[in-house]
Amino acid sequence: MTKKEIKSAINKAVYQYAESLGYQMEDVNDGSCVTFYKPEVSGKNAIDYHRSCHETYVLDWADDEAKADANAIESYAKEQISKYK
Repeated sequence: MTKKEIKSAINKAVYQYAESLGYQMEDVNDGSCVTFYKPEVSGKNAIDYHRSCHETYVLDWADDEAKADANAIESYAKEQISKYK
């Protein structure tokens, strides 16, 4: 697999994992990040996921659940990365 194919496979797995946690995905940025959000929850709890770095970001004032989910998503991404090394 090429590097691009590997990144795509990792991202696809992460998207599916976030969906399994109840998140929907929105891509309104420049293409480098996507935003995971739960429709019934405040926007302050959105999780940004950087496609190249495979890292998550949340606001400092986000709820603990959103922070925990962001950590879980990032950990899952790291697991996926290790599969391709």
